[in-house]
Amino acid sequence: MTSVAYHGSVEPAPAIARALQQALRSWDHLLEWLPIGIYACDRDGRLVQYNHRAAELWGYAPALGDEQRRFCGAHKAYRPNGEPLPLSETPMAELLGTRRPIRDRELDIERPDGTRLTILGNLDPLFGEDGTLVGGVSCFQDITARKFAETRLRDRERWYHDLLEALPAAIFTTDAEGRLTFFNQAAADLAGRRPALGSDAWCVAWKLYWPNGSPIAHEDCPTAVALRTGQPVRGTEKIVERPDGSRVPVLPYPTPLHDADGKMIGAVNMLVDITERKQAEEHKTRLLRELAHRVNNTFAVILAIAQQSLRASSSAEAFAEAFTGRLQALAQAHNVLLAQNWAGADLGELAKGQLAPFSPESGDRLIIVGPKVILAPTQVIGLGVVLHELGTNAAKYGALSVASGKVELSWMLHPDRVSLTWAERNGPPVMPPSRKGLGSKLIERGLPNAGIDWRFLPDGVVCVIDLPLAERKVTNGTAPPDRAP
Repeated sequence: MTSVAYHGSVEPAPAIARALQQALRSWDHLLEWLPIGIYACDRDGRLVQYNHRAAELWGYAPALGDEQRRFCGAHKAYRPNGEPLPLSETPMAELLGTRRPIRDRELDIERPDGTRLTILGNLDPLFGEDGTLVGGVSCFQDITARKFAETRLRDRERWYHDLLEALPAAIFTTDAEGRLTFFNQAAADLAGRRPALGSDAWCVAWKLYWPNGSPIAHEDCPTAVALRTGQPVRGTEKIVERPDGSRVPVLPYPTPLHDADGKMIGAVNMLVDITERKQAEEHKTRLLRELAHRVNNTFAVILAIAQQSLRASSSAEAFAEAFTGRLQALAQAHNVLLAQNWAGADLGELAKGQLAPFSPESGDRLIIVGPKVILAPTQVIGLGVVLHELGTNAAKYGALSVASGKVELSWMLHPDRVSLTWAERNGPPVMPPSRKGLGSKLIERGLPNAGIDWRFLPDGVVCVIDLPLAERKVTNGTAPPDRAP
């Protein structure tokens, strides 16, 4: 036997040298040193030799040469998918049939106590000096822990993958060179396309733009900047253009990814669709402009009311009474609009609210009748104050100031306008005014597109207001006569 050579000047102790030489002379002892299971079968598959580690993995020590345990010493065997594996189809049986080596074959074995292991086997045929097949040898090791770790890793990867797919935000990842490695369905929906993994780079978007409309080259996109600088990029609004030409405003959040050693291995980016936010900002701007316009109009009406009230009042008390009543009428018109979110108001509801303070106890002296008509907000404000003024004059000087007098407010609906008629009857004798009153001035200021026709008949005033309705959607259904409460 060839002596064992050692490197260095120090010779091993005589006892160790003798033990090594004895082990090398004994095949059985050498097999017992190995941390893997080893067994050999003859060409008929009968077990002829195995080491202690093989018995440990099998969970028992099978008898050599047992005809019932051919090809494998395991109690039971299973395929990786869990299907039972007959002993006649085990890797050793395949080896003896094909006479070709088998590498890295996985299968599960079951011990007599019911526990299972996953093993990895490597098998080689054994040939005699004349080249005939005499058997086979199998080296196998327990990889249960490794398979469990791999399964957990796969489960975790699947969990993270499912999580990213479930998120409503567009998410994608790249490698260190910027090539796409993953994108979720939300990213494909936002981009309007499904990018090619491994070839498309930097971003899932078809095209990118700055908020001012200037184009952005893909190599200058936020992900590319994050990979180039090694730092996250935040607060840079961009516009994604889809292949169909539609555009989506987004906020990107690219972040570099590093391995355990701190080396940058790629980046992850989340694109947040801010379309609704942008629309809300635009809506807010429009509302503020509309509010400013409405406030200015209201101030103009208040100013006209104050000026006319002051001119027509003989005393401070008279001015306060008239001005207060007109402001209350203006507030009532605002309340009607607020109840409808300032989208407009029904002419009938407006009329009943404005004329309620002047309604006599006898309900048939003030009649309000007409079809349903929705007025624009500016029309509601202007007409509301005008109706209050007509009701005030009727109660103080007109038909509602005497017991026999009556007032009827009616209107007719035309395709693009509504014609209102205020008619007083059986009132005191009427004298035409020497100058234009507040009602006429309010119609001119609050309803500049309206027409007005005053008729001063002997027994009552008739006022016809022709109001265009081109701005509003109207309803042509005729409502039953409404009487003032």
